[in-house]
Amino acid sequence: MDLRSTIINAVSSAVCSILTSEQLQAVQDALALQLNAYEVQSRTTEVAVIDNTPDDLLRKFIATKRIEGKSEATLRRYHDACYLMIHTVCRPMHEITTYDLRYYLAAYKSQRGVSNRTLDGIRRCFSSFFGWLSAEGLIGRNPCAALAQIKYTKTIKKPYSAPEMERLKQACTSIRDLALLEFLYASGCRVSEVVRLNRSDINFLARDAVVLGKGNKERTIYLTPVALMHLTDYLNTRTDSNPALFASVKAPHNRLSKAGIETALKTIGKRAGVDNVHPHRYRRTLATNLLDRGANIQDVAAILGHADLKTTQVYCYISQQNVQAAYRRYAA
Repeated sequence: MDLRSTIINAVSSAVCSILTSEQLQAVQDALALQLNAYEVQSRTTEVAVIDNTPDDLLRKFIATKRIEGKSEATLRRYHDACYLMIHTVCRPMHEITTYDLRYYLAAYKSQRGVSNRTLDGIRRCFSSFFGWLSAEGLIGRNPCAALAQIKYTKTIKKPYSAPEMERLKQACTSIRDLALLEFLYASGCRVSEVVRLNRSDINFLARDAVVLGKGNKERTIYLTPVALMHLTDYLNTRTDSNPALFASVKAPHNRLSKAGIETALKTIGKRAGVDNVHPHRYRRTLATNLLDRGANIQDVAAILGHADLKTTQVYCYISQQNVQAAYRRYAA
C-alpha cells in the first residue's frame, strides 16, 4: 500500500470515534489533497553509507568554492591540480602527508620542467583543498601547513609605454578594434568582464557602466570622453541585433569571446611591432598611470575591483624616474 494511503487510514482510525461520517470523509479528502504534493518515505534507522572517497571530497570542495563565488577558471585550476595529485598519490585523504606532497611536487617539476612560479600555483591549490578538508573536520592534520611557499623570481611586468599605446592604435584596421583598445585602457576591465558587457550596460550620459567582477561582485567602471567617442562610432556602424558590446566583425556577429579579444590584440601587436600585447596589460597600464599622476592607491584599487591593496601594488609598475624624482624632492 502507498504510504500516503497508510497515513490517511491511520489518521482516520484515530479520529473516527469523534467525527461523523461526513466529517471523516472531509478529513480524508483534505489529507489526500495535501499529501499528493509530497513524496513520502518511512524513517529508517539503518546506518547511511557516506561517500568520502577522494574524488567525492574534491567534488564537494569545488561545489563549496563555487558557492563562495570563485570563477570557473579558478575552479578548473583547483580541480585539475588536485585531481592529478589524488590519482598519483593514491591514498585516502587523511593519510596524505607533507612528505607525499613534497615528493609529488618535486617529481612534477622534474618530469614536466615547469617553473617554480607554476609549481607554487599548484601548491596553493593543494593548500586551499587541504585547508577546507581540515576546517570541515574531514582530516585530522593539514599536510599543507608545513609545506613552505616555493620561491621564484618575480619579474617586473611593465605597462605599455605612451609610444606603444599610440602604435597599437595606429595599427588598428577596424573601428571595432580601435574602440576595444580605448575601452580596455579607459575602463581597466578584466577581459572576462568586457566579454559579459552588453550595449545597454553603458551609460553614455554618466560615462560609466556597472560590471560583474570576480566573486560576482558588481562595481562601477568609468570611461574617458575619447573612449566613449570611439565606442559610439563603433556601435553606430553595427547592423546586427546582438546585445553584446563587442561582437565579431563577420556574420553572424557573435559575442566576442575572451579568446577572440586576445587573438585580436595579438594580431594588432604584430602589426604594430609591439611585444607582449594582451588585454590584461591595459589594466596594468591604467593602474600605473593613475598612480603616476597622483591618484590615491585606495581609489585605484576600487577602480580595478581589488579587495586587497597588495594586489593593486603588484599591478603597478614604479618607474625608476619617479623614484629618483621623489628622492631628490623629499630627501634633500
